[in-house]
Amino acid sequence: MNGIFLQYSSNYNTITNNTADSNNNHGIYLDSSSNNTITNNTANSNNNHGISLADSLNNTITGNDVNSNSIGIYLDSSSNNAITTNAVNSNVLCGISLTSSSNNTITNNTADLNGIYGIYLGSSSNNAITTNAVNSNVLYGISLVDSNYNQIYTNIFNNSQNYDISSSGINYWNTSKEQGGGNYWFTPTGMGWSETHSDLNNDGFCDDQYNLSTDNIDYLPKSLDMAAPEVIINSPLNESIYNTSSILINVTAIDSSDVSLVTVEIENVKNVTLSLNGSYYTGNTGNLLDGIYNITVTSKDENGNTNTTKPVTITIDTTAPKVIINHADDDFNRITNILNVTINDLSLDSVIAEINNGTVLKNITLNETNGYFGNSDFEFVEGAYSVRIYANDSFGLVNSSETVDFVVDLTYPVITVNIEGGKYFNNGSNVLNFTVDEDYIDSVTAFNGSTEILLNNSTGNYLNSVALNEGVYNVTIRINDTAGNKVNKTVSFTVDTTAPVLTLNNLVNGTTFTTSTVSLNVSANDSLSNVSSVTAKIGSIRNVTLFFDGSYYTGNTGTLSNGNYEIRIIVTDLAGNVNSNETVNITVAVPSSSSRSSGSSHSSSSDVSDDIESDSVRDAVSDSDVVYGNSFDEGYAQELKENLYDSEDYEISGDTIIVGGPESNKLAEKYDSKFGISISNDNPGENKGIIQVLKVQDNTGSIIQSYTIIYIAGSDRLGTQAALEYFKTLDELPEGPLMIEWTANGPVLA
Repeated sequence: MNGIFLQYSSNYNTITNNTADSNNNHGIYLDSSSNNTITNNTANSNNNHGISLADSLNNTITGNDVNSNSIGIYLDSSSNNAITTNAVNSNVLCGISLTSSSNNTITNNTADLNGIYGIYLGSSSNNAITTNAVNSNVLYGISLVDSNYNQIYTNIFNNSQNYDISSSGINYWNTSKEQGGGNYWFTPTGMGWSETHSDLNNDGFCDDQYNLSTDNIDYLPKSLDMAAPEVIINSPLNESIYNTSSILINVTAIDSSDVSLVTVEIENVKNVTLSLNGSYYTGNTGNLLDGIYNITVTSKDENGNTNTTKPVTITIDTTAPKVIINHADDDFNRITNILNVTINDLSLDSVIAEINNGTVLKNITLNETNGYFGNSDFEFVEGAYSVRIYANDSFGLVNSSETVDFVVDLTYPVITVNIEGGKYFNNGSNVLNFTVDEDYIDSVTAFNGSTEILLNNSTGNYLNSVALNEGVYNVTIRINDTAGNKVNKTVSFTVDTTAPVLTLNNLVNGTTFTTSTVSLNVSANDSLSNVSSVTAKIGSIRNVTLFFDGSYYTGNTGTLSNGNYEIRIIVTDLAGNVNSNETVNITVAVPSSSSRSSGSSHSSSSDVSDDIESDSVRDAVSDSDVVYGNSFDEGYAQELKENLYDSEDYEISGDTIIVGGPESNKLAEKYDSKFGISISNDNPGENKGIIQVLKVQDNTGSIIQSYTIIYIAGSDRLGTQAALEYFKTLDELPEGPLMIEWTANGPVLA
């Protein structure tokens, strides 16, 4: 019984997509039927034939699975049929069998693993058997019995015995080289003709013809193709750069066994299959993002040999360069290596900096160093700049949107301190006082050691904004400008807000003195700024300066008339702090002149100091105006006479005593050069003074007058005091200069 059965002129039928398996006779059977199409059916495991044609013409049998039958496809007395692309395997006797059948086409079929023959022709002629795979059949791959003029080429035979030719005349086992030549002749043991014969010219064919029998010769037996296809990437070229996202790929692929497949791998992105276009395989990448891509091409031939090219690298760049200025708007204290720019672009051509200093535009090319672009060669001068970066790529895309402004400043700030170093202050407010000359100030700080002093510059000057505590300050002023120029300056000063401590050592309140001059002895000290001066205010009569003798401040009241006196001690330190809290009240009660010793011959003015014993010297003092220069000299002068004159605007018109040198006494400054020895800070020297007497004749009036000028002065206070104290002890006025030195034992001749 048949599965599908057409007979007696059953023509122009289509038998498709049927399953005709396991029938007792044939799966599909056509008898005396023509122009039918049998396609995409399965006809397996039938007891006789899978597909069988008898006395049938012009039928097409294609795309069928015909396996495990007695005979797979069988033609008996049937001509002009097409048997293509069928799987005819594992049949008991034969895969495809033709008996008394001519002018049939058998192509692109597989006839493998059949029990006797893969393909059998008996008494059949003028059939075309091409491009079939006939492998692993038990007895023969193809058998021809009494069959002639058949065309058998471009098949693959791989069987223990590939052919059997019996009682047959001429058959044609090859076509031209161009059409594919002959057949592949393999055996499972690798000893087939195609495997054992050379192809020295690499044309894909064995150098020797294959003689199957006298009239059956394969003149172009195909050589075993072990070579991979030759592949050439025509485009893109290696290291090409494109400004379009999609590019054409053009490849030449050649192989003697024909190329079956050409694919392109765009690394980590996609694979593209190329199509044969004339002599080339072409395709398109599709749209790619900007980036660098490795492209490889793989070609596969009909025998499965593959060849993969080395990668070609391409760059896709469709955007303008990205510009990153690595430094913000800033100031610099250098002239090179200011600009620092990073450019991200796959086809960068040039980087230009347009420099604008406010008056002139200048373009420079930036050089790349370690991935950064900068002005390693170009030198800026001082000034303010605005710079625009132009980044150009090889396709003319430009980014010019990034700018930076900066100042080149090579000048250090200038600090002017408005206080004298070493100065003392009795108030902590606005002590630190300085100005800064700098156009681009970044920071101004002041530190006393590690302690910062807060500043205020609302007045234009920098002042300490919080009152400073007492102490000795060594302040470092630090100025940083925005370009990084730094300058330091140190100033030292003392803040002392505490008045000195004083003690009046030798006077007791209410004491009565019988001498006109009273000695004074004071202890005074200051822990921070030291004592500047100690003055005794003698009622409303005079102020007397006391001098430090190494332990105490000493002096005397000068000549006092009888009466009651309040003596106030005023101590001032170097910061100007004053302590005037010590006062004492005394009484001077000097006996009248009648009570003096009868032997006394004093008859001079009563305001002359009683310490002067010599009548000659006493008379000279009495007859003279005593002129002083400053408060210290005034105190000394009071030891000569009570009535004194300030040297300011004083004009000599009679006998005169000048106390103090030209540094403080205007009269001394005027007459110093007229004396034999000029007085200065260096002459006569430390703790030394000079007594000089000058006779002067005044010829300016109608009457010529003569008078005496006595000059008592020293290089310092002790020198003046030494000269004056010694003067009081003279018996008479000296004829020449006397140099006196102050010692621990008092004044002595030097």
